Amino acid sequence: RAHGLLNEAAGQQVTVLPGSVALTAAADAAAGHAMAADRDVVVIPCASPVQVLAALAVHDAGRRTNDDVVAMAEAAAATRRGELRIAQEESLTWVGRAQSGDVVGLVDDEVVLIEPAPASETNLVAAAMKVLNRMLALGGELVTVLSGAAAPPGVAEELAEQLRVEHPEVELTSYASGQADAVLLMG
Repeated sequence: RAHGLLNEAAGQQVTVLPGSVALTAAADAAAGHAMAADRDVVVIPCASPVQVLAALAVHDAGRRTNDDVVAMAEAAAATRRGELRIAQEESLTWVGRAQSGDVVGLVDDEVVLIEPAPASETNLVAAAMKVLNRMLALGGELVTVLSGAAAPPGVAEELAEQLRVEHPEVELTSYASGQADAVLLMG
């Protein structure tokens, strides 16, 4: 379908913002396809939807195309990625053994914490704050949270309140994304 989308795209310059490593590889392949030969197709690597949002936040249609692509790529690359997943089976990680149902926290694809089941709103907020504290230790003024389909209804609001208490200088934006892989994506 990526080839068809490129073929349907209007204009001579197309910027593609895939939301995962696998989609980046597919977009790269589509950009090099003969059907895209008459267009300048640029793929900005994005390993997560939060990096896509960071790139879109700095997009400026009035800027020269090359400068805009560079700014978007820099914003995506500078965005740290955190996520919370629910372990589907027992697994061994760098920080210990996760059992099915445990909350697993990752930063830039590295497991950094395991919180025992159940994945209640309280446990998810506590795990998310641990992940965010780790990410914010290097600085940051904006946090974006995408809540997945499995996120309890009040988790985004509770996380926002906890972030205000622990990091009042940080602005939070949250969206319901409906993704199935992660309970929370954070950038």
